[in-house]
Amino acid sequence: MENIVKIAYIGARDPLSEAFIMRMKKEGDDVYFLSKTSFHQTVSEVFRHRFFRISLSGDSFRKIITSIGPDYIVFAGGYYMDSVYQEEEEEDVTLLTRTLQILPELQRTKFIFLSSTELYGNAGESVDEDHEPAPRSERGIRFAVEERMLEVYKKQYGLHVSVIRASQLYSDVAEEEGKDFLSRAYRDVITMNTDQEQSRSGQLIQPLHVSDFVDGIRRVMDVGEPAVFHVTGSRQISQRSLYEWIGKLEGISVQGIRWEENSPSVFADNSRIKKEREWTDFRNLEDLIVTGGISFRRKKVSSRKQKKSRVPAGVRKTLENVLIFAAFFAVCYASAPHGLFSQIDWLIIYVILTSVAFGIRQSALSVLLASAAYLSMQDLSILEMTNFYSYAGSVLKIMEFVLLGLVVSYTTDMLREDLRDARRELSMRGEEYEELKKINDENVMIKNEYEERLLDSKSGFPKLYSIISRLMVLQPDRIFMEIVHIVAEMVHTDTVAVYRVRENSSYLRLINALNEASAIQGKSWDLSEWPQIREAIDAGTLYQGNIWKKEPAIVLPILYQETCVAAILIRELPYTSRTLYYVNLLQTLSLLLKEAVARAIGYEELSREERYLEGTDILKPEPFRAQILLAKEKAKKNLAQYCIAELTYTDGFEKGYEAVSARLRTTDYFGVGEDGAYYVLLNNTDAKDVEYLQERLADDGVTVAVTNAFEDSEE
Repeated sequence: MENIVKIAYIGARDPLSEAFIMRMKKEGDDVYFLSKTSFHQTVSEVFRHRFFRISLSGDSFRKIITSIGPDYIVFAGGYYMDSVYQEEEEEDVTLLTRTLQILPELQRTKFIFLSSTELYGNAGESVDEDHEPAPRSERGIRFAVEERMLEVYKKQYGLHVSVIRASQLYSDVAEEEGKDFLSRAYRDVITMNTDQEQSRSGQLIQPLHVSDFVDGIRRVMDVGEPAVFHVTGSRQISQRSLYEWIGKLEGISVQGIRWEENSPSVFADNSRIKKEREWTDFRNLEDLIVTGGISFRRKKVSSRKQKKSRVPAGVRKTLENVLIFAAFFAVCYASAPHGLFSQIDWLIIYVILTSVAFGIRQSALSVLLASAAYLSMQDLSILEMTNFYSYAGSVLKIMEFVLLGLVVSYTTDMLREDLRDARRELSMRGEEYEELKKINDENVMIKNEYEERLLDSKSGFPKLYSIISRLMVLQPDRIFMEIVHIVAEMVHTDTVAVYRVRENSSYLRLINALNEASAIQGKSWDLSEWPQIREAIDAGTLYQGNIWKKEPAIVLPILYQETCVAAILIRELPYTSRTLYYVNLLQTLSLLLKEAVARAIGYEELSREERYLEGTDILKPEPFRAQILLAKEKAKKNLAQYCIAELTYTDGFEKGYEAVSARLRTTDYFGVGEDGAYYVLLNNTDAKDVEYLQERLADDGVTVAVTNAFEDSEE
C-alpha cells in the first residue's frame, strides 16, 4: 500500500490555501493547515481542515510541527497573495526563521518555499531562474531576504529546499476588500471617478490562476529534487488591458486614465518547469473576465439595527394555540343554540388544525384544552366521571380528541421530516452538480488546450507523421537503423543502441549503436547478469533502470507475434527526459515499432522464395547486394562496421554451409554473387576481426577471405 504523504501548509486562509488543500486531498494526501489567524468556521470545519492556529510565543509552534512530522512543509506566509507591501509582512520573516530552526530536527522533511518574481525588480527583460535578484520594491526585498536566509540554513544544515517563484496570483472571485492584484483592479475600476483624469502604471504582469499554481507546486513535490522554478503565467498582459476588460464587463469607461506606457516590466521565463515537470498553465485571465468566469464580491454592509427582544418559538406557539382555542371555543359556544351550526364539531376541527400547524407538542395542549372545553359545556368534570357506562359518550369524545391529535400531528411531523430530508438531499445534489460541472469545465478546457497544442506544436502530429513515415519500410534492418536516430531525437540523448534478441539465449547481439558509449559489454550483451532486464524483455514491457545501481536508463523491447526480436537500449538519459511524458512517448513508439516490424518480417517471410536459394538461408544476388548497400549506409552514419568475406568449400557446398552457419551470428547474412561464388556479410565486424573466424573454420575445410568484390555497389 502506498504511503500517505503528510503536508504542512503554513499560510493564510485565502483562495491559494483553499485550492492547495482541495488538490492535495484529491491526491489522497494528509494536509495540515497552520495559520496565525483564526479559522472563522465551525468546529467541524476546523477538524475537517486539520487547522492549527500557531503562535510564536513559547514552544507551541515547535510542538505542532514535530508532532505532525510532515514529509513536506510548504511555506506561503500570511500575506502571500497581497500585491502591495504591508509592514505586517515582516512577521512572515520571523515565522520563516522559526520554521527553519525546526527543520534540522525533522530529518526526512522537505521544504518548499513560495517566493515571488518581484525579487527581480523591473528588469525590463526576460529572466530565468539563474538570474541574479535585484529587488526594487519593499515586497521584493522581503522575498530576497528570505531566500538568502534559506541559502544560509541550507548550507549549514544540509536542508532539502525547493524554491518556487510565482507571478501575480488571482482566483475566480475578486473581493472588494481583497488585496490581490485582481481585486484591487476591480475595486479601482468600480470606484473610479470618470469625471477626473487619473494616472496609472502601464506595467506588464503575468497573471496566474491559483489552481495552475497549485498544480505547479504538486509537480515539484512529485519529483522531489531540490531546485528553483518559475511557476508563472505564460501570457503577459498590461494593466491597461486589464482595466479595459473589467470596465467593459462592468459598463464603466476607463478612457480618462492616463497610462505610463514606459513602465519597466519583467518577464519570468517558465520553460524549466514546463520541460522538466511537464507543467503548463491552462487558464486565461482575459477569457475568464470576458465570459464572466470571475465574480466580484462586494463588501457586506453591516446594518446596526437595535436588537429587539424576541419571544422564544415555544412560547409564541403556545400563545397562538391558546388564541386559536379561544376563537374556536367562542364559535362553539355561540353556535350551541343554533340548529345547523350546533351539529358541527368545532373542537375536533380545532384539534386537527393545531395538530397540522404546530406539531405533536402543541397537539397535546390542544387535546387538553378541547377536552376541558367539552366537559365544561356538558357541566361535567374529570372527577365526576366515576364509571365508564354512565359517561361513555364523554369518555369516547375525549379519546377521539387524543387519537385524532396524535395521529394527525405524528403524520404531519413525519411528512415535514421527509420534506426536510428531501430538501437537504436536493441541496447536496445541487452542490455536487456544481462541483462536477466545474471539474468537467476544467477538464474540457484542458482537453481543448492539449488538442490545440498537439495540432500546432512542432512535436505534435507533424513530428508523429515524420516518425511513422520513416518506419513504414519493408526491411527490418532499415527499421532498426532508423529507430536509433528517432529515439535519440525524441528523448534528447546520444547513447542509443539496438540489439537482436534470440529466443532461449541470454546473449543479445549488437545491431546498431550511435557510438561506443551506447553499447554494453561490446557487441554481445549477456543478460544473465541482468535478471530484471531479462524478465522485462521476456514479458515485452519497458524497463526503467535504477541509476544508483548503474543500470541502463531504458530498455524497450520490440515484439513480433508476442515474442521479443530486438531491444532498444538507452544507456543514459538526461534528467529532463526522465519524466512520464517521455516514458509514454516511448510506449507509443513501441506500438508503432511492433506494427512496422511485423509488416517487414511478414513481407520477408512471404517473399522468401524470391529472396533466398531454395532450402537455405543464402540470399540471391540482388537481395544480397541490397543488404550490402544498407550495411554501407550504416557505416557512413557511424552506426555499425561491416565486412564482406568470400567462402571457399574444399569438401563440398553442403558441409561447408553447415559449418559456417553454425559459427555465424544472427546479425550476419549469407549471399551468392553474380559469379556464383558464396559470400558472407559480417555486421559489426572489422576486417581485422575476421582472423578469429578464419581460424575456427579452417578445421572444417572452409576458407574465409576478405574481399572487395562489392565495393562498386551503388544505391
